Amino acid sequence: MTHVTRSGRRTTVWHRRRGVTVTGMTVVRRATAEDEAAAVATVVAAFKTDPAWQHIVGHQHDTASPHFARALFRSRVDAGTVWVTDDVSAVAMWELRDGDAPVHEQRDDVWTDYREAVGEQLWERLEEWETALDASRPTPPYWYLGVLATHPDHVRRGLATAVMEPVMELADHDHLDCWLETASVANLTFYDRRGFHQRLPIEVDGGPQTWWLRRPPA
Repeated sequence: MTHVTRSGRRTTVWHRRRGVTVTGMTVVRRATAEDEAAAVATVVAAFKTDPAWQHIVGHQHDTASPHFARALFRSRVDAGTVWVTDDVSAVAMWELRDGDAPVHEQRDDVWTDYREAVGEQLWERLEEWETALDASRPTPPYWYLGVLATHPDHVRRGLATAVMEPVMELADHDHLDCWLETASVANLTFYDRRGFHQRLPIEVDGGPQTWWLRRPPA
């Protein structure tokens, strides 16, 4: 089945069976395990100054960030909910939240490896972050956008929007909300323009001001 949508001069063609989206001249596809190294590099570069990311990895960005990005990728790629541009310069890591377990408990093996790699101090930082999110986490079911990253060398080309669109269309079709959290004030306008109009504050002890953002189905 081929699904076609048009918005202004943008044309999106989504070949559902193949998991491929063509937006203008941009090809977006489901990631595979072979994309791991490129996806990790994109995410690490994109989140170098992100307040939430820096809170979680502390002063160990260069050493801890690749482990964190790798764990986030591995915990979702097998479910087919990671979308990338064909060159992996943009990445969207989604998951369908239909239970109450925190994100980092859904693949114990992946997060055990992360804990061993970064040590107890950074593991506790992640635990505290998840606890803060859990205090106001939306009620399932919904689609959760855990990571959206564009490599700094490829920004302002519409790639982030392109890798978001397949799951947002699925959410619309199934009448489900999309949710994400951000601690970047600059991100608020970006997401507002893409339908994430509702903001709910998250209190993170010792951390940056953070918000849950909700996009209802169109």
